[in-house]
Amino acid sequence: MKHAILASLAAAALLGGTDLSTKYQKDQSLLVDVTSSFHMETTDFSMERDGEPVDSPFGGGGGHEESRHIVMKDTVHETKDGAPVHVTREFKTVAAKTVMSRGDEDMEMEAESPLHEVTLDLTLDDGEVVAEVVDGSEPDDDAVLKGHHLELALDALLPAEDVEPGGKWDIDGEALARALMLDQEGAFFPPPQREDDGGAGRGEGRGGRGGMRGMRGMRGRRGGGLGGYLKEGTWDLEATLAEGTEEHDGVACLVVKIAGDGSGSMPEPEGGFGGGRGRRGGGDRASSFALAPVFENSFDVEVEGTLYVDPSAGRPVHFELEAKLSTESTREMNRGESSMVIHNAQEGTYTYSVDLSQAPADEE
Repeated sequence: MKHAILASLAAAALLGGTDLSTKYQKDQSLLVDVTSSFHMETTDFSMERDGEPVDSPFGGGGGHEESRHIVMKDTVHETKDGAPVHVTREFKTVAAKTVMSRGDEDMEMEAESPLHEVTLDLTLDDGEVVAEVVDGSEPDDDAVLKGHHLELALDALLPAEDVEPGGKWDIDGEALARALMLDQEGAFFPPPQREDDGGAGRGEGRGGRGGMRGMRGMRGRRGGGLGGYLKEGTWDLEATLAEGTEEHDGVACLVVKIAGDGSGSMPEPEGGFGGGRGRRGGGDRASSFALAPVFENSFDVEVEGTLYVDPSAGRPVHFELEAKLSTESTREMNRGESSMVIHNAQEGTYTYSVDLSQAPADEE
């Protein structure tokens, strides 16, 4: 059967193209296993006060690394015109771990999503996806139930029309964010509530309250470190259907290569430098200055990815991506006739891998 499907696809390619769209089937159950990591290091940091270099009172340099693991099972209950309209999504694991480094000191934080061990029933109502908790804890934040999709995230990378081997199509930043599930950041990892909210929504991290301050700082880079850049950047991304097939995990797959870059300027984080409260240990230096407009806050990203599509199963089975990021920002703060200029340059790498497989019989 598999050889017959591959032969028919080869013939279709010769006659006019291959349909790469996902083929959804009623009662189909798939396991989706996602791992991602984002590592960022400061490569240049300096402070000047009235044109003279000064030591940073709150520490320069350092970096951070965030890793995530998401495992979920999708079961399609109903389709219409080839698309799912009723899906049950069981989140088996939704967790993140972050390590913040400053000199010789590391601070480790772990975040467990409110979707961890929660099952959602997803239906389509007047074109909108409605999510309802059918197993597990009801989330306190309504944002957790918003932004979900019925289709597989990797569908965002597939062409709308048939494509011949060697054929190309464009992918924008929004589509890539969808493929990486970064458009669902508010559902997977909603921002923790402030400490004066009675403690609701707090996560646990080493260092207690200090850990929560670090977690808020991480939220300034929401989306596993890449989401904000995908939203703000101008992108030139292209997908290409490779010639022939390539074996992945013992299966002959069609291969889509994705490559390109993006650049842009990020807005100033909410609350400005130091969140508007200054920083502990900042004394009357940086914390006493008022924030002026950011002179530069630019970034550049290079992206390479590979998508494997199993033609016999009619769906993607694996996707891997690596993005290399560089950022540079310059801020000027003024107080009376005195000024302070802070320059910061960073480099980082984001990696993403997802495997899709048929759920075992005892899982269905």
